[in-house]
Amino acid sequence: MKRWFKILFSAAKNWNSDNVFKHAAAVSFYTLFSLAPITIIAITVAGIFFGKETATAQLANQVSSLIGPAAAELIQAAAKASETERTSVISTILGVALLLFGATTVFGQLQESFNQIWSVRTKPSKSGWPLLVIQRAVSLAMVLTIGFLLLVSLVLTTALTTTMGHLGHAVGSSPALLQVADLGISVVIVTVLFALLFKVLPDVRVRWRDVWAGAGITAILFTIGRFLIALYLGHSTVASIYGAAGSLVALLIWVYYSCAILFYGVEITRAYRDAHHLKVEPKETAVMVREEVVESHPRRESAAR
Repeated sequence: MKRWFKILFSAAKNWNSDNVFKHAAAVSFYTLFSLAPITIIAITVAGIFFGKETATAQLANQVSSLIGPAAAELIQAAAKASETERTSVISTILGVALLLFGATTVFGQLQESFNQIWSVRTKPSKSGWPLLVIQRAVSLAMVLTIGFLLLVSLVLTTALTTTMGHLGHAVGSSPALLQVADLGISVVIVTVLFALLFKVLPDVRVRWRDVWAGAGITAILFTIGRFLIALYLGHSTVASIYGAAGSLVALLIWVYYSCAILFYGVEITRAYRDAHHLKVEPKETAVMVREEVVESHPRRESAAR
């Protein structure tokens, strides 16, 4: 217990010194461009099995419970407006290419932020189009993973609702029990998503045991934080102050604080490795970066001359 307290304290200290709120602001900005493409791809993947309308409704319910119905309508409208029309083969190919590029942009920014927290960066000799293609492919895989996790959420939620319905008729069950079970499913899915992000995105070698420790704690903090953020947005005057743009502002606030929590999870993962005396091991395409502050004294330098 004492070791975990030190890990959490060290992570909080580094979380403050690594300017994570600056990174959260950058991710929030790129989310504006990636939101609609990610939504379309996630709905497409889940819609293969459950149908587009069911997947869209499930995603809207999840977003509505987190941020509010207005933000859910905003995301649906953005996704609908970004859908490509099948007018010709060339326009379809260009539309899909732009869709994939937009969907992977936010993950590229996340990777850069993760690398700065881990004190690594891509080797100058390795940078170029081949590495960019690989990074975009990894980001696309993460987008498809979100769609798969949405599918898993649909399956588990449907199975849970059906099971609880049968149990309710047999022995009687309260809606609160269903909400607790649904919350547990949500925490598990978020934990898996965070673990994949912590493992795949940064250009460092990380063990799965290190990843699960950070992802589990982050998922719990994320679940608590999302209710607090939803409570804040529900009682704040953000929507009335910004008028028609209130839903967009509320969405950005939610993404901003969610990213701050996510970066704390990365700090926990690194602090966990530091507590076990494990060095940071960059991948073949990355190198360690050391920040050094040099204070110059013009008067002393001129006197020495």
